[in-house]
Amino acid sequence: MATIAVDAMTFIKTVHVGDVRCVFSRITKCGRSSMAIQLEAWASRDRIGERVKVTQGVFTFVAIDADGRTRPLP
Repeated sequence: MATIAVDAMTFIKTVHVGDVRCVFSRITKCGRSSMAIQLEAWASRDRIGERVKVTQGVFTFVAIDADGRTRPLP
């Protein structure tokens, strides 16, 4: 897979040293050779503190073969 686009990347809050970060994803679109995945990153403040969303975005990936050419998704 290769990243071909990052759409609507939004930085909502700062990430602090010591925060525990979690990233959640879901596939929002699947084509013949590409897929769009929505990602959200959350941070837990002071390891057990409140959890806040720190960034989100939509990433588009394309499947490539060993020669770097586009190939169909399995």
